[in-house]
Amino acid sequence: MAVIAQARMGSSRLPGKTLEPLGSATVLDWVVARSQLAQHVEEVIVTTSDEPIDDPIMHRCRALGITCVRGAPLDVLDRYRAALTETDADEIVRVTADCPLIDPGIIDLAIETRRKCNFDYVSTSADGRYPRGLDVEVVRRPVLETTASEAVDPDEREHVTLFVYRRPERFACGPVVCPSWARHPELRITIDEGPDLEVVRRIVDGLGIDATAFDGKEVVSFLIDHPEIAAINRGVTHRYVN
Repeated sequence: MAVIAQARMGSSRLPGKTLEPLGSATVLDWVVARSQLAQHVEEVIVTTSDEPIDDPIMHRCRALGITCVRGAPLDVLDRYRAALTETDADEIVRVTADCPLIDPGIIDLAIETRRKCNFDYVSTSADGRYPRGLDVEVVRRPVLETTASEAVDPDEREHVTLFVYRRPERFACGPVVCPSWARHPELRITIDEGPDLEVVRRIVDGLGIDATAFDGKEVVSFLIDHPEIAAINRGVTHRYVN
């Protein structure tokens, strides 16, 4: 099982967010370290663009001992296809580098859900009750390969799994059922804008500066116990893709 994390430095709303300092490391470091904590995960690969602005991501991956695959800025799907050549994994977990507090247990739950139900694709988003920032998708390798070879719509090239969940008649898609502790869709622990980064840093300051120090349940509990922190990014609008 391989996690492929997509990362970029050129965010329009918060440039450079992927390598922003977080605790004793960077945002990207946290994504990698917390993904590696999942019991079913054997390797983590980072994919970014081949533009000079993303050179620092490649250098950071080298420092972490992580494979970095680069490609066209908007054809993220092709970058995932290229990343497949770096792994023999039959299943791929997709995460994004703006979710540094991703929960290893949710990653394992997503993998186990896909296997148990024999789905082609599962996602936390399909359940609709998770906080933003615990987002995980799992897709079978053959399905991702088919997607990479057939998708032509620019949106489906940029948004890796859009081709799949737009075609439920063709692919077996299912939700990763949200555990009771995580049923707080009003919370944002992803990083899109400055207030999001402030919230995540407050969480890290409160729970521990090391990426292995706490889990997603503790993150949610912290925000419930500190509503003044949860309110900091309440006005940030999430961008949805349909």
